Amino acid sequence: MVPKVLIVDDDQSWLSLIQKELANYAENFMIRTADSGEAALAIINREHIMLVVSDLRMPGMDGFDLLSRILGSYPDIPVIIVTAYDRPKTKDVVFRSGAAGYLTKPFESDVLAREINKMLRKKAEGGNLNNVSLETFLQLVEMEQQTCTLQVMNKAGNNGGVLFFRNGELFNARIGEQQGKSAAYEILSWSSVSVSIENDCVFDEKLIEGDLQAILLDAMRSKDENEEARQAAAEENEIVLDEPVSATESEEGEGAPHQMVPSENPGPDQPAEAQQPEEELSPVEAVRRRLTGSLGSYTGVKDVYSDTKWEPLVSTAASVGEIFGFGELSAIYANKGGEGQYLIMPGEETTIISIDPDAPRDKIIGAVS
Repeated sequence: MVPKVLIVDDDQSWLSLIQKELANYAENFMIRTADSGEAALAIINREHIMLVVSDLRMPGMDGFDLLSRILGSYPDIPVIIVTAYDRPKTKDVVFRSGAAGYLTKPFESDVLAREINKMLRKKAEGGNLNNVSLETFLQLVEMEQQTCTLQVMNKAGNNGGVLFFRNGELFNARIGEQQGKSAAYEILSWSSVSVSIENDCVFDEKLIEGDLQAILLDAMRSKDENEEARQAAAEENEIVLDEPVSATESEEGEGAPHQMVPSENPGPDQPAEAQQPEEELSPVEAVRRRLTGSLGSYTGVKDVYSDTKWEPLVSTAASVGEIFGFGELSAIYANKGGEGQYLIMPGEETTIISIDPDAPRDKIIGAVS
């Protein structure tokens, strides 16, 4: 999805002309126009605008007023001021007011295009990622304690939002005029995204309380619940059950939590199932057997079960690990805070090990890897 650039000017004839001429750069950016400051703010509120180009002298809300409003509510959006009334010190006042660029009319359309491309390149100086798992990438941002601004484009919904990080902490999020944790949850609910990375953060005050891992897990749970609700609605009038399912099968189905009941090493009088070769066991049962052999009474382990919802995260984490040279993925540690701590193990099935906060994670990973 190409970035949107908003051009604001009360001269509608000039707007139509510049929009037509900049159509030659459609591969790099998309032009939206507004003939007043008020109209510009309405567009910024409902669309994901990456850059604003505004005339200085306009009736009603002039360029200075619009610049001030954007800096106050949308500080991540740079503004280029253009004017045909260049006076001594005008440029200096414009830059001191917070503008990112300044052009004097008249100018050729390619001059404006170069300025727009320069600003957009600066906003993406940290690189671009397409079709990524946003959750995995944010965990890397936290781990590396990065300070950055992430422009997140939702391919499915044709909209976008912004995440602001300082030293690996999520400081704020924005979708239009919506800010804070609610905006973060909505951005994290998007499944197919592209990310543009700017190596800076305009916020010095943390506006989102809470640990990033907790926010990610809450967002993932909300995403799963929404998906389950959609599937339930789609299947409401379908009957797919061919025969009764026993209580045992229902309780032991994929994704159902298993109660951790440690057992002694299998002896000759124990059922044959307990003595099966590991290659004949399910991945979950194989993990349980290894834990039994290494940890005895499963010290620190509360539950082991299979859960397919983590598979996209595991797949993306493995790919990102290869890119950054981290080696083969052994496990993902997810900390929701309090009792919600998990080890996610890749394999034929994604296996989840629910653990106590003080569980020996390295020992557990070593036992099952």
